[in-house]
Amino acid sequence: SGPLPSEMGRLVHLTTLSLTNNSFTGTIPTHFGDLTNLEKLYLTGNKLNSSLSTEFYDMASLSEFHCGGHQVTTERGTVFLSNRLWGTISTLIGRLTRLEVFKIAQNDLSGF
Repeated sequence: SGPLPSEMGRLVHLTTLSLTNNSFTGTIPTHFGDLTNLEKLYLTGNKLNSSLSTEFYDMASLSEFHCGGHQVTTERGTVFLSNRLWGTISTLIGRLTRLEVFKIAQNDLSGF
């Protein structure tokens, strides 16, 4: 839980980052744009509340991005972990030429 550390932007050789179902809050750090070797980014099932920054579109190797909501059933009942990405998907998405999967269900994003 808590915010995603901006220091993750220093992991420039990382190719896969899976942070699914951790209840992270806050924004997707702009420093993630420095992860130019990152191919797969999984943020599903957190509580992020941000737009996709211009720097997000600098991840030139990104082929999969998952950032939707997720339902978890526990002994206390059903919990919905849902990110709240908002804003417009920038035309800069064209920079992500390797992008094959872009799952953003249950957010408040709009087209370009």
